Amino acid sequence: MIDSPPFILLVEDESDLRTVIEEALVDEGCAVVSAKDGSMALEWLSGTQRPALVLLDFIMPRVNGWTFLERMRADPAFNDIPVVAISALPVTSPLVTAELRKPFELSSLVETVRQFARPA
Repeated sequence: MIDSPPFILLVEDESDLRTVIEEALVDEGCAVVSAKDGSMALEWLSGTQRPALVLLDFIMPRVNGWTFLERMRADPAFNDIPVVAISALPVTSPLVTAELRKPFELSSLVETVRQFARPA
């Protein structure tokens, strides 16, 4: 993909889909960290590594995608990271960089990641 592998934060509550996406991205040379909800993703963001891209589901338990996105964008350290919505419902917001509607082809996912992932 890129000289140094992009680091992707995947936030998805469906474990089977999370696994499929993670495996596809690892096969493309990405480093991936997964969170099953926005709460786990926010906790992870408080760590040291900055993701090159966030793949974000919006309908999740505990902290949903909207709340995660608002909190992430409010933090100057993370407000410029591209966010790709991965949702069955339409997601229209200036806070979202792109959208992949479920169900989507893995080839579309890979192409979107290639387009928007920036080196951390």
